[in-house]
Amino acid sequence: MNLIKDLTELVNAEIITDETARKISDYYQGKRATSPNRQLLIFGTAGALLVGLGVMFIVANQWEDLSRSLKTSLAFYLLVIPQLLTGYVILKKYHKIVWRESAALLLFFVVGANISLVAQIYHINGDPSTFCLTWMLLIAPLIYLMDSSAVSLAYFLGIMSYGLAVQSNSTNPFGKYLFWLLVTLPLPRYFQLFKKTSDNLLFTLHHWVIPFVLTMTLGILSHKFRMFMPPAFMTMFGMFYLIGNFRFFNGKPIFLNGYRIFGLAGTIITMLVMSFKSNWTNLSDHKYILGDLISSPEIIASFVLFISASVLLYRQYKTKSISEWKLIEFTYILFWILIVVGIFTSQSYILVNLFVFFMAFLMIREGSIRTNLGILNFGMVIIALLAICRSFDSDLTFVVKGSMFVLVGIGFFVTNWLMLKKKNKHEIPMDNIRADGK
Repeated sequence: MNLIKDLTELVNAEIITDETARKISDYYQGKRATSPNRQLLIFGTAGALLVGLGVMFIVANQWEDLSRSLKTSLAFYLLVIPQLLTGYVILKKYHKIVWRESAALLLFFVVGANISLVAQIYHINGDPSTFCLTWMLLIAPLIYLMDSSAVSLAYFLGIMSYGLAVQSNSTNPFGKYLFWLLVTLPLPRYFQLFKKTSDNLLFTLHHWVIPFVLTMTLGILSHKFRMFMPPAFMTMFGMFYLIGNFRFFNGKPIFLNGYRIFGLAGTIITMLVMSFKSNWTNLSDHKYILGDLISSPEIIASFVLFISASVLLYRQYKTKSISEWKLIEFTYILFWILIVVGIFTSQSYILVNLFVFFMAFLMIREGSIRTNLGILNFGMVIIALLAICRSFDSDLTFVVKGSMFVLVGIGFFVTNWLMLKKKNKHEIPMDNIRADGK
């Protein structure tokens, strides 16, 4: 689209005035000036990464042949040079996003490499969790000092590595709780960008990385009552889906909305996992002491997530009518009801299977009403996955299992055929359109 040409055409056609055309032109020129070139940002960030890796490989090639003093000097200069570059960017190029992101990301990797070099030179012992913690604490201020989304993303992934490392380290129980404090450090900047409705590519990646990191690390809280982690996960996925409904994401492609995809996929997967009877048998056979249960990290996390998700749900539905309600957004509440029932009987798995089937049916129905093959087939995929899960049940014969797959396969063909027939019925053949457009 040629903006100047289009504005000139609109002015000549007297659709807009010269003053309006000038304001529109000034607006887009100002927006273009503050928005980085996307390709330049990607390749600049990738270049910083490759330079950092390249320097590490060059040094590693002759590392064993160097003296300790020379190794220490190289480690020192390896750290100083990126810091000087970062200082130059702060003083001279701070308004250039590509410069900020590239310099900050280069310094991020150099700090990690330098920690490893110093530990190797002076034979400092340590475990992966200590390394990740030291690295992340040193670079955390860089997120705000350089206003860097690249470092923010790297920090989230790095702190996730720390969380997973302390999960397997039984000698450091405090680290599991320290992780949840550290993971919040970049969030103030993230919320600030959220309010600005930024379209920056690196900021958009946060909508995928944050739910990914939380999904991977929520299990850190699992301790004595692991059977209560599924409702915690279900509540978190419900919260993700509700975040994905924010006005910020309206009108944007679905692949830019990581929260909604994680929320939907996580909810379905959790329900399918809990459709097996064995999970509910473990829940109902356990003997519970109320005091221990209430004070357990699993229940505390579930309670915090439940309150957060319910606040989001209330804010989004307080002005909506019942006809606008969607089952997927209330699934975490219904799942908690099933959990309470499941404490007393393992037969809750039957209700879970019926619920998953009903959810898939509603999606198929919605896809049919909206003439949307994507939604319709997603509902069919859920039914197919449910059939696959039931094929692992040993108390079903091969005839029953085979019949389920045959019925699901026929359902795929029939629903898609009916949908295509419906779409073709509502399309106007081009031959019936007269030359005058009527």
